[in-house]
Amino acid sequence: MEAARTFMDALEARDPERAASVCAEDVQIELPGGDRDLVGKEGARQLVRMAPNFLRRIRDGEKRGTTVILRGLTRAPGHFANYTTWTFETDGELIKHVKFAWRPAN
Repeated sequence: MEAARTFMDALEARDPERAASVCAEDVQIELPGGDRDLVGKEGARQLVRMAPNFLRRIRDGEKRGTTVILRGLTRAPGHFANYTTWTFETDGELIKHVKFAWRPAN
């Protein structure tokens, strides 16, 4: 749970190095829409650098073995809000796989 929360804090703070620090060398990040995956620590850094300046609030989380699921709200103030589900697969310490999905909140 700690690595996933650190990753989300780094995303909110726009800190690519902190996000990469909790990821495995071969982390795979699935982007919504299936465009392409980001791979490796550089992929984690790229996600943070390209992420829009949204407000992200985690409302709850659960741990299933080495998988952490965080749910919350992603908002672009004045534009839209989405319920977001983030799924982090870990090796017990480092993040190996990330995927996230949105569904409209308004």
